[in-house]
Amino acid sequence: MNRESSQVKNFIIRLKTQGNSLRTKIISWLLTDSLLKGIVIIGSGTAVAQVLGIVFVPILTRIYPPDIYGTLAVFTSLLSLLIVASSLGYEITLPLPEKDDDAEYLLILSFFIICILTIILFVVLTLLGDFLAGIFHFEFIKPYYWLFCLGFFGISVYQILTFWTLRSKDYMTITRTRIAQSISGSVSKIILGILAFGSLGLICGELIGRIVGIGTLGRTIIPRIWVTLHDFDVTKVRTLAHRYRKFPIFSLPASFINQISLQVPTLIIAGMFGFQVVGLYSLTYSMLVLPVSFISSSIGQVFLGESSEVFRHRSGEILALYQDTTKKLFLFGAPIIFTGAIISPLIFPLIFGSAWKDAGMFSLPLSIMVVGQFVVASTDRLELYGFNHWELVWNISRTSLVLSGFYLSYVFALPPVPTVLIYSSIMTVMYGVNYILNIKAIKHVLKK
Repeated sequence: MNRESSQVKNFIIRLKTQGNSLRTKIISWLLTDSLLKGIVIIGSGTAVAQVLGIVFVPILTRIYPPDIYGTLAVFTSLLSLLIVASSLGYEITLPLPEKDDDAEYLLILSFFIICILTIILFVVLTLLGDFLAGIFHFEFIKPYYWLFCLGFFGISVYQILTFWTLRSKDYMTITRTRIAQSISGSVSKIILGILAFGSLGLICGELIGRIVGIGTLGRTIIPRIWVTLHDFDVTKVRTLAHRYRKFPIFSLPASFINQISLQVPTLIIAGMFGFQVVGLYSLTYSMLVLPVSFISSSIGQVFLGESSEVFRHRSGEILALYQDTTKKLFLFGAPIIFTGAIISPLIFPLIFGSAWKDAGMFSLPLSIMVVGQFVVASTDRLELYGFNHWELVWNISRTSLVLSGFYLSYVFALPPVPTVLIYSSIMTVMYGVNYILNIKAIKHVLKK
């Protein structure tokens, strides 16, 4: 009996020793691997935010029917297209300069561009809004022009401040804002839905969830900008704008065309099949992306911060960093995405309500594209390597193929599921091309 007790005791001691050893190794990795550390910090907070978002969705789907969700999908798609041009692509440059003074001037330039474009957007919507809404049969957005301007300005400012925070590698601050965004956005949608605000409530809740956090991110940089403005050098701004001119010349059109290829399905599906179908489509897409997007987004942002630093020193480690990051993304994301796609037609009605029973039909067609997007889109940095023109050509090619696919679906009067399958297949092939281009770009930079 004593011998058995001694064996059990020794086993427990060994187990504790191995556990302490594993914990020590994990802590050591976090301290020495800045990429992993950033992923853990941002990823953990974003995971909490995404889980909270998923928890609230079954409540929201019982408050808002699919057609109301469809109006939100169309609104956010149009807004996403506008936000691409928010600072003409200069926000991407914030992590790149070696001197903080240069980065601050680029930040001021980005803010100035946002203010000018917000005013232009307000004038255009005031004068031509009804005409444009009538052309595309989106008359429901007529009362929400002011929300376009508010959303454009607020989300653009948050986006710029996020890039600045990535420069300083203050990942914890980004984590806190994401959790706050998830909670505030979901709670706002529920409250406004209970009060029967309909589409307005869903759209306002979405904007609240995407704008919250500006004060937190800007708390440290805004006082510094105020000091810089007192001794502002216009010549320096012009010099920096010229130095990074490839971003508005190549990256901006590439990003806009990229968003067209991502957002046009929502707009075309709404036009071809109505808001009911686009609402089902948007819910399916979000449910496939949400469980893994926190890792993709976290790795993408941390990869930008780390790769920018490695790139500044022209280190050969950048190729290994890219390949290792994409490999980890695929091994993590593919099993989760495909498993979710298979079981979603069975569980959607149980989780989201009977009104959403047809949403799962889009899961399998979308899953192959989501895997490609998850692995490649978050690590695509062709503009960072100086190949902005490659990015532009790739986006033009992809968008042309996507539009051609939808045109064929329209000509042959295909139903929703085959239409989405064609779109998904085209996107998957193009993500593979993008991966090859990033490898070639990195090797070309290293040769120089």
